[in-house]
Amino acid sequence: MENNKNKMLRVHSFESFGTVDGPGIRYVIFLQGCHLRCKYCQNRDTWEEKTGTLYSIDEVVKQILKYQNYIKPSGGGVTVSGGEPLLQTKVLISLFEELKKYGIHTAIDTSGMFSLTDNVKKLIDLTDLFLLDIKHIVPQKSKELVGFSNELEIAFAKYLSDIRKTYMDKTSSCSWIYR
Repeated sequence: MENNKNKMLRVHSFESFGTVDGPGIRYVIFLQGCHLRCKYCQNRDTWEEKTGTLYSIDEVVKQILKYQNYIKPSGGGVTVSGGEPLLQTKVLISLFEELKKYGIHTAIDTSGMFSLTDNVKKLIDLTDLFLLDIKHIVPQKSKELVGFSNELEIAFAKYLSDIRKTYMDKTSSCSWIYR
């Protein structure tokens, strides 16, 4: 694949045998960069957008395929977390298109604090599961916690529900929600 901006992921780190970021055994990619500044963030070292390591889609897929014999039988797949994955929407579209060729389940752990652009909708279509991290249900409390009100998050969750996309609300103790 070409080495242009839309084909390179800015990665903080990888986890090869994750078991808490979606069903089954997961290959977890922690992306670099986040536009929120959550007071309770557990991954503050992922905030800066210009740091991290650049990897091509080919490099990442090659690493993931090394683990497919563990991932697939467990009902697992690949989870992209962060930072905030949707800051790299275009390159995630390319990554998920490649993973679909191998029948690999895809998940994104996101705040959902993004406008529903055509690219975001395309990525949503390519994603099997969302781990949706709504920061606070009260708009003003959300703003106090992360610097932004929650309107975009709520609209994102409503869109997932409207199109019957599988998601998990990370703020509750419920299991997978099928809408």
